[in-house]
Amino acid sequence: MSDALHNDTVWSNRSFVQLFWAHTISLVGTAIGTAAIALLAEDLSQGSGPRVLGYTLTIRIVVFLFFGPFAGSLSDLIGRKFQMIFSDILRALVMGSLFFVSAEWQLYLLAFVLHLSSAIFTPIYKSVIPGIVGEELYPKALAYGTVAYNLSDILGMLTGGLLIYYFGFEFGFGVDAATFLISALLIAIVRFPQRPDKKEKERSEIFFGIRRMFSVPGLRRSLMLSLQVSIVGGLAIVTTAGYVKNELGMEEAFYPVAMSVMGVGAMLAAIYFSRCEAPFQRLWGLMILPSFIAVLALVASVQSYYVLLLAWFISGAGQGVFGIISNNLLALNSVEKERPHIYAAQFALSHAGWGISYPLCGFLASRYSFSMASWACLSIMLLTMLPMIGKRSA
Repeated sequence: MSDALHNDTVWSNRSFVQLFWAHTISLVGTAIGTAAIALLAEDLSQGSGPRVLGYTLTIRIVVFLFFGPFAGSLSDLIGRKFQMIFSDILRALVMGSLFFVSAEWQLYLLAFVLHLSSAIFTPIYKSVIPGIVGEELYPKALAYGTVAYNLSDILGMLTGGLLIYYFGFEFGFGVDAATFLISALLIAIVRFPQRPDKKEKERSEIFFGIRRMFSVPGLRRSLMLSLQVSIVGGLAIVTTAGYVKNELGMEEAFYPVAMSVMGVGAMLAAIYFSRCEAPFQRLWGLMILPSFIAVLALVASVQSYYVLLLAWFISGAGQGVFGIISNNLLALNSVEKERPHIYAAQFALSHAGWGISYPLCGFLASRYSFSMASWACLSIMLLTMLPMIGKRSA
């Protein structure tokens, strides 16, 4: 019998607490590791870091798109717990191997393995939470998860900045590897709820999740929100390290600080948005796209670290609110027996936008400038608004 039947709050549910901390700890490590990889890309390319990082992150998108939909079916074969533990151990080995990278192709190869393991972990983690806490407590668990994601990103980036400053970016790889091993140990003691037997074949379940994402209006809208977030998010992730170091001429440690500001904005906005009444939530939703446009125009026009901090804070706030709206749409438009495959399909398809923004921003920032990449993202953002304008005028 599930722990959810015996507990009326998520924090009295031992399985949820163990899984929550496993994921949160690994997220802190991932934030540190991401900063270290960005600086490794700068080191390997000798000034063309945005290009290398853009290609590395494009590998992630390709892996997520083509392998993510299989995560649910794989868990049917080998079990969800084993799949998650295996993924954590594999990611720890990859992070340890980054110590020895001396060429770009080695980074690309390890990035492929790292993102493949993430593609089979994240959808299963998300899909198992409703069964552990129960349907009634799931919204609360989702809210806590959103706050934990942003808080761990902030702590990871700030901690990463200090570690990189004092010990070098290579130290971040070891920290990230350790957090994945801790996560694997915690998951090993979690009591997973049993799932009903599956009657459909693996192949039909894979395509079922993808079909649902395109046929259900609410799920289609969640994909559009993800596309718009990816435009600003891709610019920040790929170009910030090179912009801070090469164009602003600042120390490497200022890069993770700038990224942590984005996490602060996302966390504060998510907390405030969840407490607002429905009319104010709708107003927030309408303000996000204009805010994204203003942010892109600001960073494209003014070369300043403090302007960058302000812009990334506003951008993070918009991404935090869009994340809540998207997750609510996903929960409202799926049922328990579908979720492993719906979540796997959504995880894969929602990263399509990143597959465009990562290489585009990386190429433009390396070949031309951060400003050029920002103006390009602004143009794409305006294009995403055209279907909405056409729908309203119809």
